[in-house]
Amino acid sequence: MEPEYDVVVAGGGTGGATAAYLIAREGLDVALIDMNPRDLIGLKVCGDAIDSRHFDALGIPHPSGAESEGEFVGVKVFAPNEEDHLVVGGRGYALNRHAFGQRMIRMAESEGAEVFAEHHAVAPLTEGNRVVGVEVRDLRSGEAKRFRAKITVDATGVTAKLRTSLPGGWWVSGRPPREDYNVAFRENLVVEEVPERERGYAVIYLSQSIAPGGYWWSFHKGGNRLNVGIGVQWREGNPNPRERYYGEVRPRYRVSEVIHAGGGIVPTRRPIPCMAWHGFMALGDAICAANPIHGGGIGPSMLSARAAAETAVEALSEGDWSLRRLWGYHKRYHALYGAKQAGLDVLRMYMQRLSDDDLNFLISSGVVTGEDVYDFGSRGRLSGELVGRISAGLRLLRRPSILGQLRRLKDYMDAAISLYGEFPDSPEGFESWRAREASLFEEVEGWLGSL
Repeated sequence: MEPEYDVVVAGGGTGGATAAYLIAREGLDVALIDMNPRDLIGLKVCGDAIDSRHFDALGIPHPSGAESEGEFVGVKVFAPNEEDHLVVGGRGYALNRHAFGQRMIRMAESEGAEVFAEHHAVAPLTEGNRVVGVEVRDLRSGEAKRFRAKITVDATGVTAKLRTSLPGGWWVSGRPPREDYNVAFRENLVVEEVPERERGYAVIYLSQSIAPGGYWWSFHKGGNRLNVGIGVQWREGNPNPRERYYGEVRPRYRVSEVIHAGGGIVPTRRPIPCMAWHGFMALGDAICAANPIHGGGIGPSMLSARAAAETAVEALSEGDWSLRRLWGYHKRYHALYGAKQAGLDVLRMYMQRLSDDDLNFLISSGVVTGEDVYDFGSRGRLSGELVGRISAGLRLLRRPSILGQLRRLKDYMDAAISLYGEFPDSPEGFESWRAREASLFEEVEGWLGSL
C-alpha cells in the first residue's frame, strides 16, 4: 500500500526541514525524505554564514551552543588590491551547518513530521497535468517506493531533481543557463593564526584575476577556525575553483588542520520565473533562492520555505491545491526576498563585467561606503542619494564613464524590483509577465555587452 500524506518534502536541508516543520506545526501529515543517513542530514558544503535577521523574520530561535561556531559583527569587502575595503555592518552567525541542520530536523519531528532517511527521490509522480507524489528508492534495501501527497515540495537543492524532471511544456520545469551559477570550493580550517583583519568578520575579497565572476572569502568561525573558499562564474574558460583555491588562496594561511573540504554549485541569479504547478512547489536552491551577489542561500531558502508552507497550509485547509490556489506562493516569496533578488541580479551581472581597476576605484575612492552596500544589500536598490554623491565625486576623480553606468544600473535595478513586485495574481497573466521579464534582462545584457 502506498503511503499518502498531505505534503511530501523531498530534501532535508535547511529549506526542506523548515518547510516540514512549519507545515507539520499546523497539524498536517508531512513526510520528509532525504538521501543521507539520519545523523548526517544537514551536512553540506557551503560558506556556513547567515544574517541574524532571517531568524527574526521566520520566528525561529537563533543558533546557540554547538550550532553557532562564531558570530560576525559585519562583513568586510576588499578591493582587488587587498588594501582598500568597505565595512558593512550587521550581525551574523558562522554556523556549524551539521548541528544546525540536525536541530531543524528535530524541530520538524517534534511537530509530527515523519523523516525517511536514506531515501532517494528518483522522480515526481504525475497524473495528467498534476504532481501527485514522488518515486523514491530506499538506499538501504534498494526497494522502490511511491509516496503520494496532495502537495509535493522539491527541496532537492541545486539539482532540482523533481522540478527539472517534469514535462518540458510545464512552466515550472525550465533550467537557467549555467552562467547564472558559480562553482565553488571551500575548506573549514584550523590555522596557526587568524589574520587580524579577518577576526570577527565575514571577509569577501573581490578579484577578477583570482576569482572571475565571483570572489574568494574567509569567514571567521571563532578561535583559530576559518571557512575559506572561492567561487567563480560557471563559464567556459574560467578556472577550476579547486585548483585556483590551492594555487592562490590556501598559501595565504598557515594551516594546522583541515576539518572538512569540498565543492559545489551555487545559484547566483534571480529566482526562476515559475516555482509552482498543480500539487507542486519548489523552494531553496531548486528555485535559485540565493543572494546573487554573495551566493548566501541558507536564509533565502528558509524564507522560501516560509512562503511555501503558508501557501500549502491555506490550500489544504480549503481542499484545493491546484496551480491557481498555489500561485500565491510567488507573491509571498517575492515580497519576502525574490524582488530584491531580481534587483541584485542586475547588480551581479554588472559587477561580473567590471575590471579589477574599476573595482579598486569604486572601493578606494570612498564614494561608495559600507552603509551604501548594506542599504542595497537589504533593499536590492541603489539609492538616489548614492548616485548623486558619486556624481560629485566622479567629477573630481575623472571617472565620468562609471557615473553614467551607475545611473543606468540604478534604473535597471529599480525596473527589475518593480517587475517582480508586479508578478501576476493568477496564472493567466504569467506568459505576458514572463515576456516582459525576458525582455528586461535581454535589454540589460545588451547594455552590458556594449560597455
